[in-house]
Amino acid sequence: MNPTTPAPSASPKQAARRQFFVALALVLGGAALVLWAAGRTWLAARWAIPNYPAVHTSVTGAQAAPLARSAGFLGLAGVLAVLATRGRGRQVAGGLVALAGVAAVASAVTFWTRAGAVAEAAVRRAIAGGAGTGGGGSDGATTATVQAWPWLAVAGGLLVVAGGVLAIARGRTWPAMGSRYDAPAARRTNDDPWAALDRGEDPTDPADPPSPTNPTQRD
Repeated sequence: MNPTTPAPSASPKQAARRQFFVALALVLGGAALVLWAAGRTWLAARWAIPNYPAVHTSVTGAQAAPLARSAGFLGLAGVLAVLATRGRGRQVAGGLVALAGVAAVASAVTFWTRAGAVAEAAVRRAIAGGAGTGGGGSDGATTATVQAWPWLAVAGGLLVVAGGVLAIARGRTWPAMGSRYDAPAARRTNDDPWAALDRGEDPTDPADPPSPTNPTQRD
């Protein structure tokens, strides 16, 4: 073998199949990250006032950014939609997946801009629920500690967006999941001698003219 001979490049069908599975992996992994992050504690709040017990409470991602959690589930559903569709329908499914990713990112980023208000609301709920002392809360000091989980939700949302955009751009060239089974099934039907008899053909006679429904039969 000549060492200078370049390796053969992948066929268009192989490249399309590889893109297909890359997009599925991006959407599935990104949606899983969003849902995982949404189930974690995004914010820990503490309210303190002199001469009274402090109030401690926490807020999960599902509470602080419910849209991110919903977008994660929509991303998982989008994986099934991309699998089940083909052509333009797959591009539409990719657009919906990309929108789900954008929603997850926007919800997580919006949380950062209103973390203080989320902490105050969580403290008020904790006080009303008897987790600490009463009082108006205006004389106390609320401190909030934001965890890193919102950033993981942002990263997951971006992965979902990337998979959706890839489906929009290249989805029409990807193979359909069920098409690989069509030809073998057709061959099994055409090779069935009982089916040939039902069509009025003699499967043992090579001179029998081919049937339009049996393209595999030859003269």
